[in-house]
Amino acid sequence: VTVNSITLADSSGLAANYSISAGQTTTADITAKSLTVSNVSASNKTYDGTTTALMDGTSAVYSGLVDGDTFDGTYTGAFSDKNVGTGKTVNITSSYSGSDVNNYSVTDQSTTTANITAKSLTVSGITASDKTYDGSTSATLTGTAVYSGLVNGDIFTGSYTGAFSDKNVGTGKTVNITPSYSGADVNNY
Repeated sequence: VTVNSITLADSSGLAANYSISAGQTTTADITAKSLTVSNVSASNKTYDGTTTALMDGTSAVYSGLVDGDTFDGTYTGAFSDKNVGTGKTVNITSSYSGSDVNNYSVTDQSTTTANITAKSLTVSGITASDKTYDGSTSATLTGTAVYSGLVNGDIFTGSYTGAFSDKNVGTGKTVNITPSYSGADVNNY
């Protein structure tokens, strides 16, 4: 009979002097298994004045996950800044759930990349004044520019010059407008 690695030999009949209880217990630790998260992606977006990124965790890879375990991830993301650009860094914030989540020590995927493309902006409200023939095509512009699609709070200004299509007298003549834009957010449009 073996008890805690001590063998009691029965050669002299001593084993009969012992009563051995069944169901002996002891303690030991189970440590969390390492799990690495990868393949979380961010969607490209059109400029909207925010750093919010739409994340996609449907293709997330959980390296080290034991088959059959319940472990799910939820991901939020933020671009490094709000401005237009390609291959922009997106910082990922992860949270995990599932009945087996506490069995793992997780190494998160911290970043990915995505693009922010320029937003369409429509300019209207600029008109040209009539003039008396002076031998030039220069036109005087009036009105107030209206920017449809401008994100509230963005800094964007325009200046405009005009030129008639030719110098000759006529009615309903085309005036070509040449714009120049400036401001901290000009490159987002």
